[in-house]
Amino acid sequence: MAAGPQTLGRYQLERVLGKGAMGIVYEALDPKLHRKVAIKTILVSQLDEETAKDFSMRFVREAHAVARLNHPNIVQVYDFGEEGDIAYLVMEFIRGDELKSSLATGGQFDRKECVRIMCELLDALDFAHEAGVVHRDIKPANVMLDGQGRTKLTDFGVARVTDSDRTHVERTQSGTMVGTPAYMSPEQIQGQRIDRRTDIFSAGIILYQFLTGQKPFTGEGAWTVAKKIVQEDPPMPSSINVALSPEFDRVVAKALAKDPDQRFATAREFSQALKRAAEGKPALPEAEPTLVLPREARVPQATHPEALRSGEMELEFWRSIKDSDDPNDFELYVRQFPQGVYASLAARKAAKLRSGSPADDSGTRTMAGADRTRLQRSVPRAETEENAQAAVEKTIKLTDAPSPEPALAGKKRSLLVLATLGVLVAASAATYFVVMKPSQQSTAQKVEAEAKARRDAAEAAKAEAQAKAQAQRDAQAKRDAEAQSQREAEARAKREVELRAKREAEARAKRGAEAQAKREGEERAQREAEARAQREAKATAQRDAESKSKLAAETSLWDSVKSSRKAADVQKYLNRYPNGHYAEPARQRMLELESARLEEAAKKQKEGEKKKSTIIVPPTF
Repeated sequence: MAAGPQTLGRYQLERVLGKGAMGIVYEALDPKLHRKVAIKTILVSQLDEETAKDFSMRFVREAHAVARLNHPNIVQVYDFGEEGDIAYLVMEFIRGDELKSSLATGGQFDRKECVRIMCELLDALDFAHEAGVVHRDIKPANVMLDGQGRTKLTDFGVARVTDSDRTHVERTQSGTMVGTPAYMSPEQIQGQRIDRRTDIFSAGIILYQFLTGQKPFTGEGAWTVAKKIVQEDPPMPSSINVALSPEFDRVVAKALAKDPDQRFATAREFSQALKRAAEGKPALPEAEPTLVLPREARVPQATHPEALRSGEMELEFWRSIKDSDDPNDFELYVRQFPQGVYASLAARKAAKLRSGSPADDSGTRTMAGADRTRLQRSVPRAETEENAQAAVEKTIKLTDAPSPEPALAGKKRSLLVLATLGVLVAASAATYFVVMKPSQQSTAQKVEAEAKARRDAAEAAKAEAQAKAQAQRDAQAKRDAEAQSQREAEARAKREVELRAKREAEARAKRGAEAQAKREGEERAQREAEARAQREAKATAQRDAESKSKLAAETSLWDSVKSSRKAADVQKYLNRYPNGHYAEPARQRMLELESARLEEAAKKQKEGEKKKSTIIVPPTF
């Protein structure tokens, strides 16, 4: 890699697999286990303190949630940690592609393959749900297909752990929208409590794409899509793909029911119904027809005021559009969050997509008249929206107005924009209730509905005022917190100086002790060497003395026998000193004595023979 860290913890980073607004995904090597891993990072330094804490908690939550999900269709999490300002998650490395890529490029899947992939996805969801984990962000980008075509569910970053006994895992506040708008359930969009049936709705959207080649809910911008998810039913799949049987329509309709109680209760039930439809059997029991609720039962409620105080919506909104190729999405983000973390980036992306040329760095855009007109067009044109639209315009003006304190600006704008969304939800819901009422509806009922819409808009405006007051209270709390933070920082700096001085003193003492130990070791080694030399000298002297004494005794014996003419005397020396200094002369002496003996014996023999030859025999007469 040309830049960036080369390692994270013990892991060696090899290449970048993907980049996002919050971090990077790397292919890496675990040298300890000699295996490839994928490492997902979050660069928390790009966030403010509160947001960084939130994302760090999500990061840890993903690790804890997925680490206990050991399933062949769920990407395994091996490890997680933090290094500097980077938090990282170590996961199973999958050689394959995102389902999003295959669907975006028009990848063709036959019916059997579609059903197999969906059933594997639903099996993974059922396993997670039984373990108490709701994914909450099911979409093609979070579904991988490995080299063998097997489905792998990943990215539990916004997962909600539903264990009732947990205390250390941060719970997402009820009323906060978390997920990707195009794949959200109605209850997610409205900030209501969610459960496993939210994942079933999102999986139903993926099934719809598989069967028809298009998304069930589309529109200009994320807000339009979200409104359709809450208010409209998509066309039946068989009306787009005539090869589909009505049983597939029934499965999709049940999965995409607006009311969670009308959906499949579990992912396993969804999977079984899909398999029956693929086999040409009735997908749903005859006693359990798909129930389509009347529109009146599906009127969305205004977002709970607690949701208006959550800064999480901005981050999730950005996450939902960051990979979009529609400039309207980025323009909507800039209008809704003009002081947001990614406002400048969104403005540049919108300009680039509009002009087809690189975006400039002109800074954050503000809501101009044309932009306001477009936002107004996103709200249904009905008489019942007049009060709501007035509240929207008021919010826009407040948002564009300069804040008396820079520290308050971002918080104020975020809260006011969230209030605006609450106004739009309430107004849109009321308008839809009136417009979609059957033609037989009486005039009195229409008037009542219009009055209700006005009341809802007034309540939303009240919520806006409350949000503004809350923003002021939050600003004061923030100033107090900053002062406290400064005091704590000063105390922390003092402690760090003291700790650093203590560490340096300890280091000096340690170095002195090591030097003293080294000197003592050298002196001890020198003394041992001298003692060893003395012992060796003494032993050498003793050996020399013994050698001299032995040599003197040997010499004395040799001197006593070397002149002897008796071989026995010389042999006595050889028996005692077979390898002595005089052993060789002794052997020579033995040879000489033996030679002399032989000569003496020969001489005597000749003399004896001579005597015999000289005997005179007297003559015989």
